[in-house]
Amino acid sequence: MRSSKILKIILFIIFDLLIFAFCGTYMMGYDDFYDKSQGEYFSYSSMKTEYKIVWAFYNFWIVLNCVLLFYIIYRVYKKMTFR
Repeated sequence: MRSSKILKIILFIIFDLLIFAFCGTYMMGYDDFYDKSQGEYFSYSSMKTEYKIVWAFYNFWIVLNCVLLFYIIYRVYKKMTFR
């Protein structure tokens, strides 16, 4: 039972890192084809729609990770206080 829980955690961490790798790799296309005439670097006006979607999803994923981290910290704190 314990090893299956550890395996799930490891798989979740790998999945999480793959999402970050996908977003970073995809945004390299923006870096390669950035044009100064379109606007300031990394502003929404200088991005195509596909890069806006990936950038928004990347930021959402960071927020989701922060919420999950706070939840884990809360659970650990709750478990430690009841002992």
